[in-house]
Amino acid sequence: MYYMGEIFRELRTGRHISLKAATGEEFSYSMLSKFENGDSDISASKLLIGLENIRTELEEFVYLVRGFQPTSYTLLKNKLWQAQEKKDMNTLWEMYQNEMNQYQSEKEEKYILNAIVIKGHMFFLDETIQATEIELNFLYDYLFSVEIWGEYELRLFSDIAALLPLDLYFRYAREMLQKVDFLGDLQKNKNYIYTILLNGLFKSIAEKSLTKAAYFDKKIKEKFFDENDAYLRIVHLFADGQHDYILGKKDEGLTKMKNAISTLEIIGCRQSADYYSKNMSDWLKECE
Repeated sequence: MYYMGEIFRELRTGRHISLKAATGEEFSYSMLSKFENGDSDISASKLLIGLENIRTELEEFVYLVRGFQPTSYTLLKNKLWQAQEKKDMNTLWEMYQNEMNQYQSEKEEKYILNAIVIKGHMFFLDETIQATEIELNFLYDYLFSVEIWGEYELRLFSDIAALLPLDLYFRYAREMLQKVDFLGDLQKNKNYIYTILLNGLFKSIAEKSLTKAAYFDKKIKEKFFDENDAYLRIVHLFADGQHDYILGKKDEGLTKMKNAISTLEIIGCRQSADYYSKNMSDWLKECE
């Protein structure tokens, strides 16, 4: 409690904002002073008022209160990316087994959900990896039981996308669009939604499902990216090119794909450019 108040005071005084101004005259500044000194707590509603008045986002405040430590999920993802980059399947299997053992002993849903996320990363190293029926059923029950999807559900869906067959992915995507509600307006959540829809378009194109590809393309264009979502716009241009190609507009589609790759090269995204260049080459061979 003292630590939270101390951090609040540092942020307030660092911006040269008085106690009175920080309260916005919506609660007593003596109450805020006691909070800063560790003598008492304040309610969540008053804390939010105070943070707004000292021009600090809640996410920034929470990060400082944690002592600059990332969340447990972020730590898990960092370990996953490190293992994936090294193509270290042994570490990934060990991480997966640890999460499943934790789930078996404690029966907490976060462990089996983490295990499924780990399998999602394993798939990129070994495409024979599949989620078990138990895992898929658990995932289905969890996602369809949540009334409002927030960052956790969107991030989870995005992370396990590779494990889902197209029909199931399509059902989840439609469920997502119904349940993101007002939380879908948050920028971080918007990025997850765009990524999920783009992945759906790529999956549909890969399986030559024109109906589902048309659905994902329509939803992407309905929610079209903001100007600052340049990378996602470029990826969509590539996907749109593939979509045009399978619709018979081959020259137009090929031009879009090449333009997307050259744009990535121009802005210095060399690794992404190489990835999509190889993707285009392999994909065109499959289409012949």
